[in-house]
Amino acid sequence: MNLENLKLEWSAMNDRMEKQEILKEKMFCQILNTKSDKSLSRLMSYEVFGLIFIILSIPVLFFIYNKFHKEGMELIYQIVTVAIIVMAVCVIWQGIKILVLSRIDFSKTLKNNLLYTNKYAIYIKYEKLINYFAIPLIVAFAVFHYVQIHASLYLWIFMSSVIIAAILFVIYLYRLYDKNISTIQQNLEELRELEEK
Repeated sequence: MNLENLKLEWSAMNDRMEKQEILKEKMFCQILNTKSDKSLSRLMSYEVFGLIFIILSIPVLFFIYNKFHKEGMELIYQIVTVAIIVMAVCVIWQGIKILVLSRIDFSKTLKNNLLYTNKYAIYIKYEKLINYFAIPLIVAFAVFHYVQIHASLYLWIFMSSVIIAAILFVIYLYRLYDKNISTIQQNLEELRELEEK
């Protein structure tokens, strides 16, 4: 009789421990999903804000385009034309990134979430690479233009300040991107390890 009671108690204790283990796993998964969801929301906010900024800058560029075209300032007219084309491409690029981010859903399969997170991370790497080439080209073009128009010292100081601020902003922004992407990737990897146990 004592042995039967001991077996029953052992079985009940084993069941409780298994239930606690399952509960801990569920809580851990929930914490990882919450952290990932916050990072995903931040990334989506950055992309939507970027898209809105680009869309709002296009009418301003058209206004500048019309103004300088009428005044016969050919160089500025050409610069603004290139800027409008670049902004149109950026709208499409932002749309693609938002579409990829919208496919990440932590209530769905882990495989899809990993696929779209990694795809988005690759897009950000491409974007960084393009910016690392574009920024020096823009700086070189601005310097060349300033030399041609014999810009004053104040214009040189203003341009230098804007370029330095833009570079620092881009570096800061991409650090935020990297931090949020790596948070999502790490959490998804931990969830995959839990699933494989």
